[in-house]
Amino acid sequence: MKRIIGLCLTAILLGGMLSGCAAAAIQGASRAKDNALIAGNEDEAAAGDVAAQMKVGDAHCCTIAGSAGVLNNQKATEWYCKAADQGEPRAFYELGRIYSGDLVRGMNGPAKIGALLTEQRENKPLALMWFNLAMEQGYGDAMEEISDLREDMTGPETQQASLLKKNWRNQPCEWNEVYADNQL
Repeated sequence: MKRIIGLCLTAILLGGMLSGCAAAAIQGASRAKDNALIAGNEDEAAAGDVAAQMKVGDAHCCTIAGSAGVLNNQKATEWYCKAADQGEPRAFYELGRIYSGDLVRGMNGPAKIGALLTEQRENKPLALMWFNLAMEQGYGDAMEEISDLREDMTGPETQQASLLKKNWRNQPCEWNEVYADNQL
């Protein structure tokens, strides 16, 4: 019986170690894919191609950036803002998501754990402005986000979002403009 318990504990320990290795391997492969997307689309994105801007923004967004292990929101918002300036509805949505504090998407376990352990920055009025713009352009996922966000907002914050939307092109868009201290 002790031998069976020992084997079970060894199997559980080994499984836990291997899952950590698998997560690191998956994270590394994901980052390599993101780097390839950036390299393959950056010239077209810089030339104003909206689809390429979205690909580069997606590759930077909500991932572990470099060895510092921080989310690369500065680069993501730079490209999403360029696409939003051209009226891309999904860019509006992604900016709303980022500024609502929802920085991790998909099955990125290490990043999700990191996000849970740290306080996420948010600018609710700005996030609501972006989600409203996405909804007005027919981006369906925005409606649920708007509903969830409004539940956590005060009346003055909701009113501020409406005022921002009236002149949205002149509002701060990129991360470093919204958060002047440049802190992630």
